[in-house]
Amino acid sequence: MRGEGDFDGGGGGGMLSKVVGPRYVQLFQNWTPTLVTWGGVAGTGIIWLTDWKLVLQYVPYIGGKFKTED
Repeated sequence: MRGEGDFDGGGGGGMLSKVVGPRYVQLFQNWTPTLVTWGGVAGTGIIWLTDWKLVLQYVPYIGGKFKTED
C-alpha cells in the first residue's frame, strides 16, 4: 500500500521524480524539445566559430573536399 508521501503524480519519471519532484519532471519533459533545438544551434555556432575544417573532415560526404595530396 502506498503512503501519502509516495505519490509521484502518475507521470512516472522513476528515480528523477523522487529526487526533484513530479512538477519539475513534467517541466523538464515540456522543455526538452526546446533545449535540444537550442543545443543544436549552439553546437552549429561553435563549429562555425572554430576551425570548421577540423570538425567537418570526419563527416563522410563533406570530408572528401578537404583531402590534400601530400
